[in-house]
Amino acid sequence: MDWKVPIGILILPLAACLLWFVFLHRAAPTSVLFESEGNLVKDNPGFESGEWYLSYEQPGKPGLAVKLSFDSKSRCKRKEVQGLCDMSFELGERVRIEGKKAGDTVRVVTLTYVDIPSESGLAIKLYFYNPALDQGPGGAQCTEKGLVAVPRVIPQTSTPLTESIKLLLRGELSEEEHGQGITTEFPLAGVALKHAEIINGIATLTFEDPQNKTGGGACRTAILARQVEATAKQFPTVKSVRLMPEEAFQP
Repeated sequence: MDWKVPIGILILPLAACLLWFVFLHRAAPTSVLFESEGNLVKDNPGFESGEWYLSYEQPGKPGLAVKLSFDSKSRCKRKEVQGLCDMSFELGERVRIEGKKAGDTVRVVTLTYVDIPSESGLAIKLYFYNPALDQGPGGAQCTEKGLVAVPRVIPQTSTPLTESIKLLLRGELSEEEHGQGITTEFPLAGVALKHAEIINGIATLTFEDPQNKTGGGACRTAILARQVEATAKQFPTVKSVRLMPEEAFQP
């Protein structure tokens, strides 16, 4: 009896299965354990729209970022309370990510919020501007869509609004933040905060501006004013902001 034909028929599907198995294993990226602390960022230039990323650093490799992937098994933890991740994150929040990294994406196993002890200072946010997030016909639209919150820590104080605005006016950004496209025109020569008060939810901020550096075109002044207003409104007691004198931050 000639067994050549039946054997050949058996070998062909086995060979095909073997090739498919090899292809799958070569195509699938290798997963490695990932653990790092950094800041949550979103919609920066070069990032996939609408997706959260972790911006972090490693010795000799500043400015790293990985896309974060969440599933039904991902857990978020804050102050020993752990549960499902509801995705209600805020830009700039400090977190620690544990998960599995494949390619440029980390599948999150645990996201832990990093709280700054009160004795170390007061955690605040300063609002700067990223024109890439605020594009429209003709270029940057100078709206609140371009505002970006960056985390900062100030000493414990009874006047956090005053200290936050003063720090904003210094315009200090890290190399990493500059690399993310975040910008600001602050500091401006001669511009300083003279007085700040909150009455009935209205924060009145009075500035010194002897050279009218806060004036100019409508687009420019809108960005400057919105940075100040957003930074002030982070505090629960501030419902609206009044900038004084009236000619400050005006076209």
